[in-house]
Amino acid sequence: MASKRKRKLEKKASREVQDKMAARRAATSNALQTYGLPLVVILVVGLGIYFAFFYELGDPKAEKWELEDPQTGEMFSSEDYFNDGLTFIEFFNTKCHHCQEQEPVLQKIHSNYSSQINMFSIGGYKMGTGKDSATTISNFKTDYGSHWPHLYDPSGELMSDYGFSSYPSMVLIKNGEIVYSHSGKLTESQLSAEIDKYL
Repeated sequence: MASKRKRKLEKKASREVQDKMAARRAATSNALQTYGLPLVVILVVGLGIYFAFFYELGDPKAEKWELEDPQTGEMFSSEDYFNDGLTFIEFFNTKCHHCQEQEPVLQKIHSNYSSQINMFSIGGYKMGTGKDSATTISNFKTDYGSHWPHLYDPSGELMSDYGFSSYPSMVLIKNGEIVYSHSGKLTESQLSAEIDKYL
């Protein structure tokens, strides 16, 4: 008798749980029918506004700068170069061994492409506890006999503005937009191949 009653109570409890779940499903379904379409419309309109007014299509814009070549004292402004063909920028540190090994490669690139691209190396960044100065950059350029501008970033922030945190790092800029970026050494053929894509 007791077991019959227990089974009846369990059945009743099970039915109550099922009824509650069915009621919740119905409430959820009703809520979706009531609020679903307006939420979808709001989401679509919101995305439309974002893409129309805030999202920039294409490649990321290159940060602007105005920097000095400490060896010559000449000032260079990115605005004079970014919309004039293809611009190559290397971010480097004079104490970085990979940057030292990259310099002869860049000399060959400058020799082969100086009439087709604008080319700059930019230093002034920390490596360990040391930081490049205008003097170390000028001496580096002299030591390697390089003929393109080696500029000094006194703020030490431009490299990170371009999204880099290691040396050497390089970008190619065309029409004010970054079309290629890379961190680490490149061979002459690797770098030439990238440059050739955008000439």
